[in-house]
Amino acid sequence: MPSSANARTSDPVKALTHARRRSDSAAEPPKIQDWTLSPTGKLSGDPAGSLALGMAPAGALNGSEEAQAEAAELFRAFIEPIINPERYADLHRQYPQRRALVEHLAESHHKSARTVYRLLDCYQKKGITGLIRRLRSDKGQPKALNTASVNFIIAAVLPKAGSYGELSIADVFRLHEEERRWREQRASKPLSQAERVLYAGYVDAEGRLLPSAQLSKAAYSTFWRQAAKIPELVKLMARRGQDAYRNAELISFRDYESIQPLDYVVMDHRMLDTFSLVRDGDRWKLARVWLTAAIDMRTRKWLGWCIVETPSSDSIATVLKQVFVRHGLPKSLYWDNGKDFRCHWLEGARERSRTAEAIDGLPKQWTGVLETLDIRVHHAIVKNARAKLIEPSFGRVADFDRTLPEYCGNRPGTRPERFEAELLKEHEAWLAGKRDRTPFRTIEQIAALYNMELEGLNERELHGEGMRKVTPTGYGWMCPNECWENLISRVERRTIPEDVLQLCFAKRRELTVRNGEVPVTFAGRQYHYRLAGNPMALLGLNGRKVDLAYDPLDLEKAAVYFESRFIGLADCVALRHMGEEDFVQDARDRRAARREIKHLIGTIHTAVPVPDPETHLRRRAAVTPPRIEPARVEVPAQLPAPIAEAAAAQAAEAEFSFAATEPSIQAIERAPDADADVEFNFFSDRGD
Repeated sequence: MPSSANARTSDPVKALTHARRRSDSAAEPPKIQDWTLSPTGKLSGDPAGSLALGMAPAGALNGSEEAQAEAAELFRAFIEPIINPERYADLHRQYPQRRALVEHLAESHHKSARTVYRLLDCYQKKGITGLIRRLRSDKGQPKALNTASVNFIIAAVLPKAGSYGELSIADVFRLHEEERRWREQRASKPLSQAERVLYAGYVDAEGRLLPSAQLSKAAYSTFWRQAAKIPELVKLMARRGQDAYRNAELISFRDYESIQPLDYVVMDHRMLDTFSLVRDGDRWKLARVWLTAAIDMRTRKWLGWCIVETPSSDSIATVLKQVFVRHGLPKSLYWDNGKDFRCHWLEGARERSRTAEAIDGLPKQWTGVLETLDIRVHHAIVKNARAKLIEPSFGRVADFDRTLPEYCGNRPGTRPERFEAELLKEHEAWLAGKRDRTPFRTIEQIAALYNMELEGLNERELHGEGMRKVTPTGYGWMCPNECWENLISRVERRTIPEDVLQLCFAKRRELTVRNGEVPVTFAGRQYHYRLAGNPMALLGLNGRKVDLAYDPLDLEKAAVYFESRFIGLADCVALRHMGEEDFVQDARDRRAARREIKHLIGTIHTAVPVPDPETHLRRRAAVTPPRIEPARVEVPAQLPAPIAEAAAAQAAEAEFSFAATEPSIQAIERAPDADADVEFNFFSDRGD
């Protein structure tokens, strides 16, 4: 019986398999160590190897056409005759044993049997790819540069913030030579503490540079070829930053044809590249106004927009109301991550994408308009403008900006020369009273201008996915309105009453009803609101507090609430002008209101009897039961002595009576005076 060793070698295929495994394990290069952090916080390891492992394609398959053709020829010459006896029946009848067949094939193609067995083994393990000639394990690795030099070149090519900027290959070559000489001089000397921290991955325990830290000397062309091997994406990130890197990274492409209109409505703000006049108290000021807009993701149709001085949740609410009233409620909204989009008023307290629960009734406290309306909200990836479809659509608006005389560019470097040389000087002359008009439009005029432009964009052909159509002459492109008309009929219209919509989006202010109106002041201007369809309805609430729900950017209509009950929608009444028919109508309304009130009072007095005071008091006395004071024990109160004496004196005085007293009058006769005259003389100078 043959020994185990002979048994292992009796099968050439198995023997070659074991030999192949031993040779592969012996020839396998050591694994490259990835970047790590040293105890001092510095990067150590092999940056060159890390870049190769992280950026190079997976595997080391030889993809040249020559190598693939050679592998196909080896398969047809050696492998197929062995594994396909049906096709090569004559050959298998002539050589029924595999060893004889292998030796015949080897001799026919001037190869050894060992080579044929090796090819068969590679095919059985890896298939046809096992027959492709392998690449050298050191292919692409520089022979004139050691690992330290390669790492130095990679680090120098990539700018380091706060240390050095973008260096040319010539700069890297000179810097490498200086560093090489410095390391040679410091090879046997211990480094300082600061240098040990800097060269943490290249020093030994005693602080001296390791032999592997020495740089190799090479030609300039070698440096150029090594720097060219650094992936462009890595150099782009290091040199230009993340914004430039995003233009070269992986891009996700959406399938727009798989969605329907109003599945996603995309919203965002854009500052216009024009200056306009906006109110600043009693004066005008120049400002770049903003466009808040919504676009349908499927058809690219502009659904709603507004021009404002400063974008906010108010402008977002205005655009959303336009979309909801004109086109119905969408399924989802896709917008930015700004505070105005994530505000509690729109989304509620939870800032995440979610589907609201079924709406059974209006909640007591509003926790977000969109949650109330059962509209899902999606937020775009932070700092990724490409994620929002509306961003490239804003480019078409920017093209219109350039056609206006007030165009100022998107930054000072792109500002036209005539803007400051002519337009600003003309505007300053207008402010000084030296010109009759200014070259700049007001924000209202700009809004009217962009209204027409955005309506025109909806009628203009748009090239993009899902916008192609078939024409008699070939393929063409649809405009957003045409695409909308073709697809919107498949989508049901989710509607909401206008008064409920006003309730959802309006902000509130508590006010007092005066003269049948709700007066309010916005931005120093007085507004008067009367109920639509019945201007006199609020007369019954004169002097009462009501809530006015309004849209700060659309003050033409508001909602009135009294004691949390919806009263109705109110229209903003324009100021009256002398000679207008509105004055006559107001007088008619006043007279009608007086007649109605008088008629109401008379009807109430006739229909509802109310007794007069005499009848009321008489009826009260008739039904009032008699009251008897209950008997109680009387106890005299103790009074102070002066009060008791005064009371006694008062009682005695009250008992005194002149009738009960007899008068005692006595007549006393006077003795006659001898000297007195018998008769009285009025003019006598005597005392009597």
